[in-house]
Amino acid sequence: MGMILVIGAVFGLAYAFTHRGSDRPTTDSWQPVKVTTRPDGAADVKLGTNAAAALQLARIEGRQLLRSEAFIVGISMSVAILVIFGVIWASDSMGSENSWRAWLALLPVFSLPFAGLALVAVNLAALRARRDGAEELFSSLPVADATRAVGHLGAMWMAFVVHALFVVVAVVQGVFVRHQFGTIDAASVGDVAVSFVLVACACALGVALARWLPHPLVALAALVALAIGASAIGAIGGRHWSLARQLSIWPRYPDHDWIFTVRPTWWHAVYLLALGAGVAVAAVARTRRDRPVAVVAAVVVIVAVVAAVAQTRPMSERDAQRIAAMVADPVRHSDCRVTDGLTLCAYRDYADIVDMWSDELTAPFAAVAPQRRASGFTVLWREQSLDRLDPAVRRRIDAAALVASWQADSATWNGVAVKGTDWNPVNRLALGLWSVGLPLTASADGMPCYIGGQARGVVALWVAAQGKATDEAERFVTGSWSGVSNSDNEYDLPLSWIDGYVWTGDVTPPVLWSSTDIAAARAMVGIEPAVVRDVLWADWPRWTDPATTTDELMTALGQAAVGSAAGVPDGARACQ
Repeated sequence: MGMILVIGAVFGLAYAFTHRGSDRPTTDSWQPVKVTTRPDGAADVKLGTNAAAALQLARIEGRQLLRSEAFIVGISMSVAILVIFGVIWASDSMGSENSWRAWLALLPVFSLPFAGLALVAVNLAALRARRDGAEELFSSLPVADATRAVGHLGAMWMAFVVHALFVVVAVVQGVFVRHQFGTIDAASVGDVAVSFVLVACACALGVALARWLPHPLVALAALVALAIGASAIGAIGGRHWSLARQLSIWPRYPDHDWIFTVRPTWWHAVYLLALGAGVAVAAVARTRRDRPVAVVAAVVVIVAVVAAVAQTRPMSERDAQRIAAMVADPVRHSDCRVTDGLTLCAYRDYADIVDMWSDELTAPFAAVAPQRRASGFTVLWREQSLDRLDPAVRRRIDAAALVASWQADSATWNGVAVKGTDWNPVNRLALGLWSVGLPLTASADGMPCYIGGQARGVVALWVAAQGKATDEAERFVTGSWSGVSNSDNEYDLPLSWIDGYVWTGDVTPPVLWSSTDIAAARAMVGIEPAVVRDVLWADWPRWTDPATTTDELMTALGQAAVGSAAGVPDGARACQ
C-alpha cells in the first residue's frame, strides 16, 4: 500500500508540474520553414521543406516531452535509482562488488525505467492528433505524414539529454560517494553506450506503435511484453552462463566477477541499435514505402544478424586459456604486497582492494604473536563460482582438485569469500582463526566445529577486533553485525547455532562460539590492548592450545570467570 501511495504521489506531482500555467499560450515559437526553389522557380518541397520541417518538429516535440507526465515520472525514477543505489545502499556494495565494472554494467538496467516511460511519452505525443480529433487537420498540411514521424523520432534528443545527466551523476557518485575502484575497460564503456541505445530504441518503438497500432494502451502492453520477454531470454541457463542471453535487452551475467568472462558489450550495442533502427524504419514505412526506405531496412536487417551472431560466438581459445590461468593461479596474475608476513594479493585490475584489506587487517595481524606471524598469512582473490564459468574455461580447469587444494591450505584466505557489508568483518575473523590454528573452512561434511569454552576461540575474536574503537570492538565480538544473533534471522541456520556467535556468508561458517565466549571476548576488548598482548605473547602456545579453557584466560587477565560453555550444538562438532 505504501508503494502504491508513493507512485500515486509521483504521478500527481508530475501532473501538476506538466500542467502548470496551462491557460497561458505556449512559449514555443515555430520558425517558418524556408522553402528552396529549383532553377525553374518551382518550390522544392521534397528537399527543403520536409527536411527542415522534420528538424523543427524534433526540436518542438523534444521540448514538449518535458510537459509529459510519463516523461517526468521517468525522470523521477532515474533520480530515485541514483539516491537508492548511489547513496542509501552505497555501503552494501563493498569489496569486489564495488568495482567500476560492476557499477557501469548496471547502467543499462538502470536506464530501463526511464526508457520505458519515455516510450509511453513519445507514443502519446505521436498520438496527439488522434487523441485531439485533429487527424484531418494534420492531413491537410503540406508536410508529409512520414516527415511528422521523423520529427517524433527526433524528439528523442531530449531523452538523450536527460539520460546523459543521469550517467554523469552516476559517474560522480562512483568517484565521490561509492568510491569505485578498478579499471574502466572497453566493455564498461560499451555498457554506457548500451544504456543510450536502449533509450533510443524505446523512443523509436513508441513512435512505431503509434503509427501501426494507434491506441495508448498498446504502449503499456508492449512494456509488459518486453519485460517478460527480456527477462526470459536474459535468464536462459539459470545461474550458469548461456550465450543466448546476449539477445536480450539486458543479459543477466553469471554470478561471478566479470574479469572471468568476455562481455561483447559493443556488439550488443550494435545489435540493439540495429533493432531500434529497424523499428524507426517501420514507423516511417507506415506511409512511405519507396526504395530508400527499403534499402535502409535491408541494411538494418543485415547489421542486426551480423551483430547477433558476433555477440553469441563462443569464447576464443586465447581468452579461455587466459581466464583459466587466472582462476587456477591467482597469485601469478595479481599484484601482491608483503608486510611482516602478511601477504595481500588482488588481481591487477583490482589492485585497490589490497589497500582496503591492508586498512582492515594490519592492526589484527600486528596483534598476533611474532612467532605465529613468521609463519605467514595470505589473503587473495579466489573465484568460488567455478561451476558458473564459461564452458570453455571450465574445460581447462579441474574444479574439484582446485577446491581441494584451497581447502587444504590453512594459511591462505579468500578475501572475497563473503560479499556486501560483512566483507571486512569476516576477513578479520578469518585472520583471527588462523592466528590460533582454527580452521578457515567447514569440515568435509559441511559442518562447523564448536569452540565453546576454549581460550583460543576468545583469543581469535580479540585478535580480529584489534584496531577498532572499544564500542565497535564490543559490537564486533558480539556478532550483532551479522544479522544472525537473534531468532528473527533471515538465514537458514539452527537456532542453537545463533545462540552464540556465527559469521554469515554464502558458505557454512567454520567455527561456532558460545555465549560465554562472547562475554569473555567483550571483557577482553575492554582491557588495554597492550596488557592483553603482553599476557598472550608471553605464552602464545598455551593460549592457543585446545586444552586451555576460557576461564583460565580470564583469570590470567584479572577478570571474573565466565563459567562453562553449553554443550555442542546439534549438527556441529567440537574443535580439536
